Amino acid sequence: MPLSGVRPIALGGRALRCRGLLVLLCAVGCSRSHYRQAADRETYPIIGERVVKPEYAIGRTNIVPPPESRLADPTNPDCPPKPPDDPAAAIFMANPGGMKGYRGWEKNGVAPSIEPNGWEDALGLDESGTLKLDGDRATEIALANSRQFQTQLENVYIQALALTLNRFEFDLQFFLRRNTSFQHVGTSSLPGESNTLASTTNFGATKNLAAGGQLLADFANSFVWEFTGRTHTASSSIGATLVQPLLRGFGRNVRLESLTQAERDTLYAVRDYARFRKQFWASINVDGGGYLQLLRQVQGVRNARANLRSQEENYALYQKLFQGGRTQVANVDQVYQALLSARRDLISSEIELQNSLDRYKLLLGLPPRLKIELDDSPLNRFVLVDPSVDKLREELDQFERARKAELDAAPSVASLAESLSALGRYTKRSDAMIAGAEAALKAWEADLARPTPPEEAEQAARAKDAYDQQKEKPAELRGQLATIAKEIERQRGALAEANREAAWQAIVAVTRDLAGVVDAAIAAESQARIYTLRLPDQPETEEALLPFAKENRLDLQNTQAQVTDAWRKVSVAANALQSDLTVRLDGQLVTKPGGTNPLAFGAEGSRLGAALQFDGPLNRQAERNLYRLSLINYQRSRRDYMQLSDSIELDVRTGLRELRRQRINFEIAKQQLLVAVRQLAIERRLLTAPVQDRRGDDGAATLRILSAQQSLLVARNGLADSFFNYEQQRIRLLINSEKMQLDERGYPTDESRSAPARAGTAPGEP
Repeated sequence: MPLSGVRPIALGGRALRCRGLLVLLCAVGCSRSHYRQAADRETYPIIGERVVKPEYAIGRTNIVPPPESRLADPTNPDCPPKPPDDPAAAIFMANPGGMKGYRGWEKNGVAPSIEPNGWEDALGLDESGTLKLDGDRATEIALANSRQFQTQLENVYIQALALTLNRFEFDLQFFLRRNTSFQHVGTSSLPGESNTLASTTNFGATKNLAAGGQLLADFANSFVWEFTGRTHTASSSIGATLVQPLLRGFGRNVRLESLTQAERDTLYAVRDYARFRKQFWASINVDGGGYLQLLRQVQGVRNARANLRSQEENYALYQKLFQGGRTQVANVDQVYQALLSARRDLISSEIELQNSLDRYKLLLGLPPRLKIELDDSPLNRFVLVDPSVDKLREELDQFERARKAELDAAPSVASLAESLSALGRYTKRSDAMIAGAEAALKAWEADLARPTPPEEAEQAARAKDAYDQQKEKPAELRGQLATIAKEIERQRGALAEANREAAWQAIVAVTRDLAGVVDAAIAAESQARIYTLRLPDQPETEEALLPFAKENRLDLQNTQAQVTDAWRKVSVAANALQSDLTVRLDGQLVTKPGGTNPLAFGAEGSRLGAALQFDGPLNRQAERNLYRLSLINYQRSRRDYMQLSDSIELDVRTGLRELRRQRINFEIAKQQLLVAVRQLAIERRLLTAPVQDRRGDDGAATLRILSAQQSLLVARNGLADSFFNYEQQRIRLLINSEKMQLDERGYPTDESRSAPARAGTAPGEP
């Protein structure tokens, strides 16, 4: 009897120790990093599964920002240190409700700041702490630091993460539960006292079936020790239950609906993100507030600054005219008012540019305090002449103005000799300037050999005529320079006290002739560069572009799929209108009641059962309303698809028309600029014409030339605006038709690159 009592107790003790160890491991669980990495291992492949076409590629899917990003967190991702808290809010965290709060918040340390220290070092700032940007560099920084971009990427991950739970619902799910209790009853004497230790363990699994059923299997083991009477019992059971609806809730179309929708929603999220990447690139580079718009404003500041210089020169000249009695004070006041307006316009342009730069920094994910410098080389295409040529012309103007101021008395021989030396230097510099015009004319000749669309035949013919008029200009100007150089040398040899007046007149005439050569070279080079300015190629025709957009627009694909989603939900809602008819099958195998062997299964307590439950559809008011709503939602989804499809047609057709308009505007702007260049040359020639009345008022001529300079600046700005407007519309059309494709990094492929990204374009290069 004692031996028979000991064996089960010993067996039960070993079983208890094994089960205790298993329960302890399960209670402790896995580490935080294990769960985070497990989620990543399951989620990232789901995202990859959705890239079923190359057009769906989304590049980087890792939601952890790169180490050089401002958004990076260098601390332990699973046990981050406590961030710096708001002092006022910290009071209520330390003593919530007036009670002593948790004191272990700082067990992982305290972070010095919310954003990582030293992140600016990865930007590559120069010695002055300035970040130099071009379009590609701005895109690179935005992809790493933009909060908007990071949030959109995380949204894709979150959608895929939610899908893992929907899939888990149909996995075989195990469970393990243990319940141990001790109970003392009565006094400390027999038979009234009882000290009982009971331990029950349940181990099993559940499985949701695709047709709506559920299968449950369970192994239960129970041990009871009575310490007062030194007795124990052990029992076990193995059970299985199958629950299967036959009407309401039955069928794969109903039970798999949530999983089906989650699978498709993840695809939609990937496609939405793929389209967002293109729109994000456009927002950084060409949209309003992007890099292209900043270049526009830079050009505006340049124009405003050039206008201010012209107004300052004009005011200085009128002061001299007034001092010499050759103009009225009202004219001086008017010129001074124009000077003040020019100063105001420049200050306003600079402030608007700085405000736009600060907003652009926010778009890139950078703080406004950071200094940035834009690469403005894309504006070189709008520089009609080299800045050194403009400087030479400005110096000649000042030189000529100084010579005209010597009307009352001829200068000394030494001063005249210095003037002749200066003219010699200007002549040498003019020869180099003619070489620049000659190079521009050669580029113009090569551009004329390009194929011309039929609709641009008239412009091409005009360009050819204009080239024929200018192609011999460099040789002609070099001949004039040679004559001027000989005249300068002749005047040097003949310079004497007795002929100072004649020498002065000769210097004025030579200066006028040299200015004419410079003006002619400027006009030739300007025309060459204007005519070689070309717009990027226009996308395909409507006949080719519209079907492509209808087939490839990612948001239209999502909307089309959502029509099917709404249609599918009609059958799901209709299923809920049916009766409830459920069959239930139960089976349980148990050990002998009151026994001590947990493995001694027998038929005494085992059972097998079946049940059929029916609930008639007498109350389906809520289900009826949901069903009717599903029908309405289906019709709405059809209309949404039609609306988006029509909107795409409108976008493509309008975009193509707008491109045609912008091409015409660009040609008009080129002609306006050509007229402004010619008008400025004419006014300069009139200004430098032989003086008929030495004491005459040439203020009107000065006003005309300044007006011509202002018209030239306005025309330059208009040409740049029309070019940038075309480029914005072209990129918008590429996105609207889904023609734009990005590489893995997030940059457009070569065929959809925009003109501003070609930072190395030389002035006048098409």
